[in-house]
Amino acid sequence: MKARRAIFEIYLDYIQYYGGSIRVRSLLRLCKELGFSGVAVRAALCRLSQQGWLDRTREQKQSFYSLTPMGRDRVEEAAPRIFTPLTEKWDGQWTILTYSLPERLRAKRERLRRELIWLGYGPLTPATWIIPKPAAELTTKHLLDRGLDKGVHLFRARHINSLANAELVEKCWDLSAVQKQYRSFIDRWNPQWRSYQQKFNSGKPVPDNLCFSGKMRLLHEYGRFLYLDPRLPWELLPKDWLAEPAWRIFRDCYHLLAEGALRFFESGYQGPARTETQKREGHARVMQGLMELV
Repeated sequence: MKARRAIFEIYLDYIQYYGGSIRVRSLLRLCKELGFSGVAVRAALCRLSQQGWLDRTREQKQSFYSLTPMGRDRVEEAAPRIFTPLTEKWDGQWTILTYSLPERLRAKRERLRRELIWLGYGPLTPATWIIPKPAAELTTKHLLDRGLDKGVHLFRARHINSLANAELVEKCWDLSAVQKQYRSFIDRWNPQWRSYQQKFNSGKPVPDNLCFSGKMRLLHEYGRFLYLDPRLPWELLPKDWLAEPAWRIFRDCYHLLAEGALRFFESGYQGPARTETQKREGHARVMQGLMELV
């Protein structure tokens, strides 16, 4: 596991529902359960803060980290892509993005490319990226918020030769590599899910701390597909595409571990001036999200 990603996933899975802020000492305890040292966690927090994802504040001599607006946006973008299966129908059109950035802006160009990959775009040429979705509005807002909109142009079009859509997909995305990653995830987590299921069914449930660490490792591994899988419409995917079987395993394992993991999180969570009412509201939001994961 990588510390920065693991911390961000704790915000995504829990902290966002409890006001978006957590005491550093509390986060250190959670991350220790995942095998991270205090030094590694503090370094990761510093880096996330420098990158604009988290904001550090002090209250009564205690340090807290909360999501910045950019951090909240990323969490809100990531959550539905993790917790809902792909059901979109394709209208046959492509969103096309072109950009022109000089060599002196190489760092900005690389940031732009990383954000396009995050959004699901694939490179048709180095400066022309495509996605088979009506993504212009989302893309414009996303890039504008990050100061990456200069020199960018967006279009919507239909490929004249529909038979060549498969060629476009093959050129822009390495789906065979993604398929291998899905197979690896299934091979690892299907036996693990059955093992968890047997323990719960035998009346010897998994301890809460192991539910938490297991669930976060599950989320960490499945969360990699946010960067690997562009979530193309079914019409453009191989017939044996493994995204849905992998998602079902993720969902079932997530459900099994959720209650014990939440108890562990709440047993040590500390935020700034949290009231019992606010804690109950956070708990209710987490449980509501769990109920919607079907």
